[in-house]
Amino acid sequence: MFFRFVRMAAAAGLAILAVAGPARAVDFYELQIYYVDTVPQYQLMTELHSIWVPTSTGELAKSQLPTYQFHNTLEATYGLTPWLEVGQYLCTARLDTSNYEYAGARTKVHFGIPQTESWPIAFGGNLELDYMRTAADPHALTFDFMPIVQIAWGKALLVGNLDFEKAFNGPGNKGISFQPAAAVSYQLFDWIAPRLEYWGDTGPLSPLSSLQDQQHFIAPGFNLMLTPPLEFNFGVGFGLTRGSNGTFIKSTIGWLF
Repeated sequence: MFFRFVRMAAAAGLAILAVAGPARAVDFYELQIYYVDTVPQYQLMTELHSIWVPTSTGELAKSQLPTYQFHNTLEATYGLTPWLEVGQYLCTARLDTSNYEYAGARTKVHFGIPQTESWPIAFGGNLELDYMRTAADPHALTFDFMPIVQIAWGKALLVGNLDFEKAFNGPGNKGISFQPAAAVSYQLFDWIAPRLEYWGDTGPLSPLSSLQDQQHFIAPGFNLMLTPPLEFNFGVGFGLTRGSNGTFIKSTIGWLF
């Protein structure tokens, strides 16, 4: 019954988004779900995000998916307070050559709202400034504001990232675009949690792109908690529209100092 409800809700959500205009693309430098929880105060977390797009089918998908490129992003995050962290990203990629190149950098401020800790639904947010090379991202300078909603139910955890992005340069619409993401996970054992992630990009909010021009992916995967400071995440994404008709493979290795 639960998974039937999730499928119905996802289908309804996609149907609501079916209107008209051109979309951008899912951020293949940082496919990361943000939670309300932050890095513990005065501790450092380093993560390596790796993403590869092995397949892209159809002219529209090929124009939106970075096929055969490898993207590796190194993230360092420091806990300033129990509910506030700051982070810096260094993005690298193997683009159209066989060599890895510097692709750009990002700076984030991520927070939780402590007053919601005892509520059934917890809230937080993430602010991020991206300054990329135009060879890596045609929209080199962007700002993201992401409200975070998180619900815990026993061993199950549901989180939604409602990311609004403003591009300051590059081709196309300079308005605000919407890039939603979500994940549901279940703590099967202390060391493993199967999960299902969703990633999307509707493009500019005005005018809104047609559904098939947008990007929407589902990505089954898992989290491994191998030792107390080490965590590993893996997933395979499958496109649901003509604009995202392809697959990606993602992994994240994190170490808490």
